[in-house]
Amino acid sequence: MDPQKVEQLVSEVVREVLSRRTGGRRVAMGSDHGGYELKVRLKGVLEAKGFAVLDVGCPSKEAVDYPDYAKAVAQAVLAGGCEMGVMIDGAGIGSSMVCNRFPGIRAALCYDMKTILNSRQHNNANVLTLGAGANPPDVVEQMVLTWLATPFEGGRHQKRVDKIER
Repeated sequence: MDPQKVEQLVSEVVREVLSRRTGGRRVAMGSDHGGYELKVRLKGVLEAKGFAVLDVGCPSKEAVDYPDYAKAVAQAVLAGGCEMGVMIDGAGIGSSMVCNRFPGIRAALCYDMKTILNSRQHNNANVLTLGAGANPPDVVEQMVLTWLATPFEGGRHQKRVDKIER
């Protein structure tokens, strides 16, 4: 069998198994060095809540370039291995810019519960970007859990999301 077909088949099986184990709740998570500690904390919270977290890096507080990790989050979502992504850098702005360069990604920089809800309900955001120091960690935990649990309303908002995709 063609090695590429084998790899694709294995990937599909892994996605299916993960989906069954986690109820389809797979999240790609990345950070730069400034967001590393918050990423580690959030990863633990999400895993405790039954999410499968794909940590795409960075691996430590050693200085790195956030575009590399924002790209990895976006690609994990686009590849279908993860339904949603979370990326944390110093301010969240640069990561949002990077992720939104990928067709099919709707990254939202959120800084409070209002923007969390709006990004999901009205814009069907599939990547959340955060600034590491914008909110206390316990507030960020609630923001991320709310973001992951909030459904897209569709309806009048669907035509706008369709325009984004075009």
